[in-house]
Amino acid sequence: MDELQMKVSPWTSLEKAKLAVSILTPLLVLVLGIVINNSVKSAERATGLRSEIYKTVGGDLNDIYSYLSFVGGWKELTPAHVIARKRAVDKAMYTYKPFFSKKLFATYERFMQEAFAPYGGAGQDARIRSDLSTQDGDRRQHTSKGWDPAWEDRFTKERNKAAQREAYDQFLEQLAYDLKL
Repeated sequence: MDELQMKVSPWTSLEKAKLAVSILTPLLVLVLGIVINNSVKSAERATGLRSEIYKTVGGDLNDIYSYLSFVGGWKELTPAHVIARKRAVDKAMYTYKPFFSKKLFATYERFMQEAFAPYGGAGQDARIRSDLSTQDGDRRQHTSKGWDPAWEDRFTKERNKAAQREAYDQFLEQLAYDLKL
């Protein structure tokens, strides 16, 4: 009996399991904490990057919308300025497309479709989807830059102000959602 008593371990399988759990629990909590922390930091970096990109294009987008709506500083812009802003914004948005949600990018594209008629032909600029003169103003008379009659071909001579406002508002709403504002 003495020999049998010596071979029996004071550690039962239950005590071994308790020890294993007491050792593994802090390790699992640590690993889980690191994973969550990295995930939060990654999300913050993505939101920060989207915010920086919007800071780059936001003023140009606002200028485009202002020009279409005859509000704000539209009088200081020429059709060439508006087309140049469209190109700059498109370049940034398409370059950084992977950083935006699909829904945000879709609302951006919708606004641009309401604002411009692209693909006017080889070597032709997109045309501005607006008329020269509306109850809101007359581009030929109110521009502070002086009017060049050649600019008239840069317009579709249509008026879709309500659709443009709705598309722009949806873009801004989705942007705020994506930036978690």
